Amino acid sequence: MDNNQHYEQELDLSQLIRILLNRWYLIVVAVVVIGGLATIFAATRDDYYEASRTYAIQIEAGEGSTITDAVRLVNTYISFSTSEIVMDRLVDTLNQHPDAEITYNAQMLRRMISVRESGAQSIAITITVTSGNPEEAALIANELFNSIDELIRTEMQNLQDIDSWGNAKVPGIPSGPNRPLYVVVGILLGGMVGVLGVFLIEFFDKTIKSTTDIENKLNLRVLGIIPDYEMEEEVPE
Repeated sequence: MDNNQHYEQELDLSQLIRILLNRWYLIVVAVVVIGGLATIFAATRDDYYEASRTYAIQIEAGEGSTITDAVRLVNTYISFSTSEIVMDRLVDTLNQHPDAEITYNAQMLRRMISVRESGAQSIAITITVTSGNPEEAALIANELFNSIDELIRTEMQNLQDIDSWGNAKVPGIPSGPNRPLYVVVGILLGGMVGVLGVFLIEFFDKTIKSTTDIENKLNLRVLGIIPDYEMEEEVPE
């Protein structure tokens, strides 16, 4: 066996545990540092609120329409909900609203708005607005529905009318961020980094620690070892 060959012998569970226990302080340091950074990151994130409003596509009897036909239209309504014509109407409405505190534009609103199907094979669509201000989130969600409904009734007669399932309410508690999750992820990541660091140090450590190291490095069998005894010093008479 080449003396420069890397040590590749598989370690059993007891050896792995021993390696980790010998350098436990490195794992603790990694957990404290990375967990602390995650805690600071979580504490500095601003709260945000989500307000939602759901509307359903009307299916009128006698038109030959089915639920399946309506489901096929859902993607069209989702795209229409954030289309340029709707956003322009919403921007004009919000900027003229007495409760508006800032000047809005379409790009800003699109970052705050999420429109999705309420469920599989559903004809209902949910508008969700995310904002750092709970009143603003509810205001935008309601005004967006009003803009969509008004345009469908006045300019988009080829689209089915929609019905709202109640107004968006002002959220009472923040929807996020999930600070405990950030901290837990930071602690777990710190533990993983610490364990990986211990194994890397062990891998690159070429010092001889046991008879097994001697056999692997020198390709020789160990016939015996001399134990290390602490001898008591003889007191002169």
